Amino acid sequence: MPKIVKCPLFLSALVFLTLTGVAQPAPQPAHTGGAARAVLLDDFETYRAGGLPDNWQFLKGRTLVPVTPDVMTDREQFFIVQEQGNKFVRARVTDQAHRIVLTNGQRFEWDLQALPYLRWDWRAVQLPPGAREDQRDKNDTGAALYVFFTRDWLGRPRTIKYTYSSTLPVGTEVSYGSLQVIVVSSAARQGTGNWITVERNVARDYERLFGRPAPDRPSAIALWSDADNTHQTTVADFDNLELMPGPTASR
Repeated sequence: MPKIVKCPLFLSALVFLTLTGVAQPAPQPAHTGGAARAVLLDDFETYRAGGLPDNWQFLKGRTLVPVTPDVMTDREQFFIVQEQGNKFVRARVTDQAHRIVLTNGQRFEWDLQALPYLRWDWRAVQLPPGAREDQRDKNDTGAALYVFFTRDWLGRPRTIKYTYSSTLPVGTEVSYGSLQVIVVSSAARQGTGNWITVERNVARDYERLFGRPAPDRPSAIALWSDADNTHQTTVADFDNLELMPGPTASR
């Protein structure tokens, strides 16, 4: 059984996510009749090395704006890296929290009944030492992937945060009310510097964590990195985000 830790409500800017943003190209359908097909959200191959992931958006206050150079600083960066012919997005954050967002219904369509699985690759290059998702004064995560859903009675989006933890073991779960955290990778066990593939049944995770069936349509996903509580620098890479009708072994 995973370790369950109950903590006070975590007040994050992402709790007030406003899914408005700017106009986007028409989304690509997840499937057109028959069995659902896997949908590649982003493998970052279409971007220029050294450039920005400008198909994504940035949460500025309560508004989503395009990822442009003016939303990146020396201490808050997401940028494209090319390594041995492969491109991916790197987060480098110093004493800050930074995220980029894809909204369901804009760049992509996500029907959770048809595509309950989410798969991605990530690599922790440098994580904030001593960070712990279960302690508010050390609550930093060098790499995290958020999935946002409908709002609760207080207007906060119900959210699952999948994390690459500096210290907590895989399987640890932390509850912050509308925000539920699952450690899916851990430097304590897996170390850093190597690519790790993560695959989650998001619909099943939601039902177990929130005690109700998952909504058909998640609101958005976000890539996240922060080191503002430990006042450190974190570097993490993300690649090959994909929605799938079933686990990889069944494909």
